[in-house]
Amino acid sequence: MVAENEVPRGPGDARLHNKFGLKLDVTCAREKAERILSLIEAHLTGKNWLALGRPTIADIACMPYIGLAHEGGISLAPYPAVKAWIGRIKALPGFITMPAL
Repeated sequence: MVAENEVPRGPGDARLHNKFGLKLDVTCAREKAERILSLIEAHLTGKNWLALGRPTIADIACMPYIGLAHEGGISLAPYPAVKAWIGRIKALPGFITMPAL
């Protein structure tokens, strides 16, 4: 549910506003982003992956929104565990990147 709600409505919406001009409450989106990123940061501290001891669909579903948060004006600097998690995903065999990621 986090991959369907909090992550898209936080960093995802902030990106839609900044990059594509979608008219929405960007302040609310950034507040949601801070809230969910703080929770994910706490969850990933001491863990490598979101759900299990290996990459799962949870990681795949959440990472692009979070990895592109900077396009919504959201810095990942306060979230070192999140940044390390993104790095682990990018290092997976067969990972294919996208622009701005």
